[in-house]
Amino acid sequence: MKKLLVIPLCLSLFFTSCNDNDSDAVIPAVSEIDADMRGDWTNTSVKRIYYSDTDTVMYADSVARQANFHFDGQRMTVTLPGSSNEDVWNYSFPDANDSTYIELSQGELTTKYNVTSMSDTAMVWVEERPWAGFPEEAPDEEKTTSKLGVYTWSFSRKQ
Repeated sequence: MKKLLVIPLCLSLFFTSCNDNDSDAVIPAVSEIDADMRGDWTNTSVKRIYYSDTDTVMYADSVARQANFHFDGQRMTVTLPGSSNEDVWNYSFPDANDSTYIELSQGELTTKYNVTSMSDTAMVWVEERPWAGFPEEAPDEEKTTSKLGVYTWSFSRKQ
C-alpha cells in the first residue's frame, strides 16, 4: 500500500519541479560582445547618411533619442521614457566567425546590424539599407531614394 502512495508522490514532485517559465535561467553568452551588451542601455542618437549611385552623400541628418534598451542574452526590450509599452525583439549572433554581426527578429521581420564599437559605457551599431528613402519622417511617396542608407545607432550604458 505504501508503494502505491510513493509513485504518485514522486510523479507530483517531478511535474512541479519542471517549469518552462524559469525567468532566472542564465543564457550562456556566445561571444564577448554578447556578454558585454547585456543589461540596460539608452539609445542616445541615430545618424543617417544616404549615398547616391556615384557614392556621394545625397542627404545626412541625425536625431537625438532617449529610448531604453534591455538585453538579456536572448531578448531585447525597448521602452520609451514615460511609456509602459514594450517593444520586444529576439536577438542572436548567427555567424560564429563574426561576433560583431547581430540579428534582430520580431515575427516575420528581421534586421541586421554590425556592432562597430563596444566598451563598458558605450556601444555603436551600424545598419546599411540598400535603396533607402529619405527624409526618414516623410511619407513614402515624398521620399527620395538613395543607393544606400547608412544608419549609425549610438548607445550609452545606463548607470
